Amino acid sequence: MMVNRFHATLDAFSEIVKAIEDFEIVQKETVSKLKAKLRLFDGSILWVREVYVNNLMEAYSYYWLRPDETMIIGWDNAPHHKNVKTYPHHRHVAGKIKDSDQKDLQEILIFIKWFFE
Repeated sequence: MMVNRFHATLDAFSEIVKAIEDFEIVQKETVSKLKAKLRLFDGSILWVREVYVNNLMEAYSYYWLRPDETMIIGWDNAPHHKNVKTYPHHRHVAGKIKDSDQKDLQEILIFIKWFFE
């Protein structure tokens, strides 16, 4: 299910996602971990990490990097920035922590597509 959703999302954004360079899934009992490195159309990279428990996403991080691997924006839900309105969901932008409404791969890719329009 998780893998099918991942590939369906990438198919829907094939105009910006040009390649899957790394892909790994680890499953143990009720926990599944997905990691991927996506190459985008402009040469930038999107690192994807999702953790599912009983088929529900419990943790995520998405890091969008320039071709030189410096960060553009990073999104995650690690519970360590309690001051953001969208806690635990937040993003890292230019060394600052900001609120984030993007909480899954599809929402991240919508944001990136919008960024280039």
